[in-house]
Amino acid sequence: MTLTPEMAVALASGDPRGLLVQIEHPSGTGYFSTGVGKVNWNGHDWLGTGKLGSITPIKYTSDISVQDIAFSLSGIDLDTVNQLNDSVCNLSGKVWLYCLTSDGTVVREPYQLVDSQLDYQKFEVDAEGKATITIVAHSGFYTLVRSSEEAWTPENQKLTYPTDTGLDMLYSLQNQDLQWTPS
Repeated sequence: MTLTPEMAVALASGDPRGLLVQIEHPSGTGYFSTGVGKVNWNGHDWLGTGKLGSITPIKYTSDISVQDIAFSLSGIDLDTVNQLNDSVCNLSGKVWLYCLTSDGTVVREPYQLVDSQLDYQKFEVDAEGKATITIVAHSGFYTLVRSSEEAWTPENQKLTYPTDTGLDMLYSLQNQDLQWTPS
């Protein structure tokens, strides 16, 4: 999870920002944003939930522990709730911080805040017959057993540090025979 130079500039300049939330579900993957309307990124239309969607505060601590995250969506009709009654255990929930450019497009490569494992979902129905779905996920300790997706390549180095040439010789060293003898 590295911050790209484009994203760093957008954050520093105060560009409009929000969260993108991807929730895997047996009924189909849901793509949501914290704004109003639709946002297009990564080949998907992310539906704006406005005040109807929420995420519990994301906690980062130095403790080795499992951190719970709750994704909630309100105002769902009961027919839809009946279709969403499957188990979500061990599916994925992801959250990215994004910024919008002046023309309303998402800045390339938003910053991923969360990659969590879903545990369970619960439903609550209000007096008007509208439901709130809450999906609880775990982040933190379970990710310690996952391998990093980072690679030590000149291309990945340039994403974070565009002018750095420190890894440019990596490929030429890969198959080089060296003699390790005392001189």
